[in-house]
Amino acid sequence: MKTVIRTLMAVVVVAFCSTTFYYYTHQGKARAEALIPKLPDFEHTNNQQFLDNVLQCVDYIDHTTTGLYPVNVELLLAQAALESGWGNSRFARVGKNLYGIRTYDLKEPHMLPSNNPKKWGVKVYQHECDSVLNYINILYTGGAYKKYRELIENGETDPHVLIETLGAYASDENYFSKIKSILRKIENEYKIK
Repeated sequence: MKTVIRTLMAVVVVAFCSTTFYYYTHQGKARAEALIPKLPDFEHTNNQQFLDNVLQCVDYIDHTTTGLYPVNVELLLAQAALESGWGNSRFARVGKNLYGIRTYDLKEPHMLPSNNPKKWGVKVYQHECDSVLNYINILYTGGAYKKYRELIENGETDPHVLIETLGAYASDENYFSKIKSILRKIENEYKIK
């Protein structure tokens, strides 16, 4: 009789532990998944929503990518705003390219600009966040951006200083002044979480 009672108690304990483990494992997984930011839909009717979408991309990338390089978020936002016309350019809407990133491999998905250079195209992405990640990678792998990386590594946080190191990215002679104007607008008119 004692053996039967001990066996029943063991079965009850194992069943309880298994159920508890299953419940807490799945509840913990659900809670952890709830903490991972979602990809934004990039629907926007104003500039604040556009900035919020780009910020959500940065959060998503930060939580889902290992070995991510540090970025200056204000500068990242200002460049996205300028390069994509606050998300309204054809390249942003159709190609999901927020930074005007070019490709010289015309076998990969791309769009041709209106001046149709036929030597390069503007890359097309599956999602806008892919272009954000690609831009961050360009800053950290491109030889032309060594000074930017050095300043970031040395603790520089002023986007007005950092932009001066990105001359190789700009094809417009007024690029720096345009970015600085957008930076001031972001600082004074918009909320950055």
